[in-house]
This record gives sequence, C-alpha cells and structure tokens, in this order.
Amino acid sequence: MNSFNFIIPLQKDVSGDLTGIASTTNIDKDDEKMSEEALKSMVSDIKTAGVNLFENHEHGWQNTLGVIKNADLVNNQVQVGITLDDATTNPKIPMLLNKLKKGIMLGLSVGGNVLNYKWEYDKNLGKKVKVLDKVKVYEVSVVGIPSNSDSFLSIPMAIAKSAKLPGFPIITDCPLCYSHTNNGVCSLCLTQI
Repeated sequence: MNSFNFIIPLQKDVSGDLTGIASTTNIDKDDEKMSEEALKSMVSDIKTAGVNLFENHEHGWQNTLGVIKNADLVNNQVQVGITLDDATTNPKIPMLLNKLKKGIMLGLSVGGNVLNYKWEYDKNLGKKVKVLDKVKVYEVSVVGIPSNSDSFLSIPMAIAKSAKLPGFPIITDCPLCYSHTNNGVCSLCLTQI
C-alpha cells in the first residue's frame, strides 16, 4: 500500500466554520492526480465516518483543530465543511483564524492510503502521471503550501465583515487574537479593548 498527501487551499466562510477544497482531479506538484472515482470514495468516507482536521499531519490528540463531516463532489472537487474546535480551549484556533483574517493563504492536505492506481500519459506535461483510482482517506491537515498552485481561494468572511453584509454577525474581535470580546475584554487572552 502507498500513502498519499494532496494539499489544497482553505478559506473561512461567513458562518464561522471553515470551507475548502480537499482534493481535485488536477495534477499536483508530484505529478499525481485523483480520479473521479477516488474523489467519490473520499466524499463517501467523510460523510460516513468523518475525519479529523489536524495541523501539518501531526496526529496527536493535541494537534486536532476540528472535524470534517460534510463533503460534496462539485465540478471534480471535493468541497468540505469544517467545524473548528472551541477557540476558548484550543489556543491554535485563534491563531489559525487570525492568519485567515490577515489573508494568509493556507492549504488543506488530505492523508490516507492508496488502494489502487494506474499510470496515464499527460500530453500537456509530456510524461506519465500517477492516477489514484481508489483511496481511503484518514485525515485532513491545515498546511502552509498547497500542492495545487492554481487553487488559492479568497477569504469571503473578511470581505463580508468589512462590508457589513446582511446575515453576517458584527462581533467586536480582539485585535490581538481575534477572539470575541465581552464588555471590552477579550474572552481568550484577556486583552483590554
């Protein structure tokens, strides 16, 4: 069995959860790609059992950032919805959200096992690429460099907040850690606002 990792960008949506593209049929930097069947099995794995969201493929319990239980295959992309851990008990969550709010591009990397693959000639690259036909996804991680260099996404939450769009809750955030404030005091880092 072979293992695999695909890295795709991540964004924060207006509801407070994260959304992103976990995988696509595009060729990655390692000249590998997922088949549509592999993407379908990935969606099924996520919807059936869910997978944890980790940081940088570090799989200790303290490295969990959230959980992914929702996935859909849209236009040969596995779109995922991520529920983050509680920011008041997991100090990595405010740091992650701060990076996203600042416009730092973060990626998603899917980890699991390759159960079946084939080789296919790609005329654009002028060489053979590995096509993963059947996979078992075990986890998804937030990473700094996505494999698919064309798939950076915008961060619509920052745009919605600054424009005060309807349906977006206007919450005073701590300028230091971006956690919620209560009566001028950050609920996480206790900074006076």
